[in-house]
Amino acid sequence: MACSRAGLVDEGRYYFKLMMDGYGIEPEMEHYGCMVDLLARAGLVEEAVRLIEGMAVAPDPVMWATLLDACKLHGFVAMGEKIGNKLIELDPTHDGHYLQLAGIYAKARKWEDVVRIRGLMNERIASKVAGWSLIEVQGRVHRFVAGDREHECSSDIYKMLGTIGLRITEAGLLTETS
Repeated sequence: MACSRAGLVDEGRYYFKLMMDGYGIEPEMEHYGCMVDLLARAGLVEEAVRLIEGMAVAPDPVMWATLLDACKLHGFVAMGEKIGNKLIELDPTHDGHYLQLAGIYAKARKWEDVVRIRGLMNERIASKVAGWSLIEVQGRVHRFVAGDREHECSSDIYKMLGTIGLRITEAGLLTETS
């Protein structure tokens, strides 16, 4: 994993090969996942696809989703479309796959495809459960639901979130979200 964060592609390849050829260790899902992440972050999506297709174990949707993220990051629309459709075929009820693919289309300004994929998602997925969390403060449990402004302290909470967001931006810690 350290190799992928530092962009050490050659080193990652070396140790992956050494693991197999030098030590006779058969890669498991986690090893393949690290290599796919390494290659994807470096923009080597086609190489990562070849690695996945040659795996001794069946790839999980997370690996394909990693590649789909890389396609968006690096602007590989055609490859992203292929992988996105494969993910949707594997799990047609997972809204994240539709949204990832729609994001690739949006970044490429392919608005008709964005609308098509979002429509397909709405057809196939009955409803999405809102994210929520619980917190206990002074013996009282508070439930927060994504987008809900009904909580008695929501005004203060959203003001604080705005302040936190501003501080993160000022510190230069805001990551790319488009």
